[in-house]
Amino acid sequence: MLRSVPIVAGLTLGAALLVTGCQSNSYSCRNGQCHVTVSGAGQTMEVNNVNVTVSAITAEGMTVSAGGSAPTTIAVGESAQVGGVTIEVTSVEGEKVKFDLS
Repeated sequence: MLRSVPIVAGLTLGAALLVTGCQSNSYSCRNGQCHVTVSGAGQTMEVNNVNVTVSAITAEGMTVSAGGSAPTTIAVGESAQVGGVTIEVTSVEGEKVKFDLS
């Protein structure tokens, strides 16, 4: 019976990860231009001293806020001024979005 507890805990953790999905982000900046990749919506990260929140990712684009702004939806290939920065969505693949911030 002692062996079943770790198995149940492991199955519970695995189910929780399956439901929530994996989230990650990365970025690189050069001369004020940042290239950002986000996998999984619902993340806030600091990019070039600006807090950026990706709240939704769809096949058409993403919903994002920056520097405490209201959420803005930006389509792939489009750009918008969001909270004092310009964000251009360059691609979406499933739950992964790539965008440029300047």
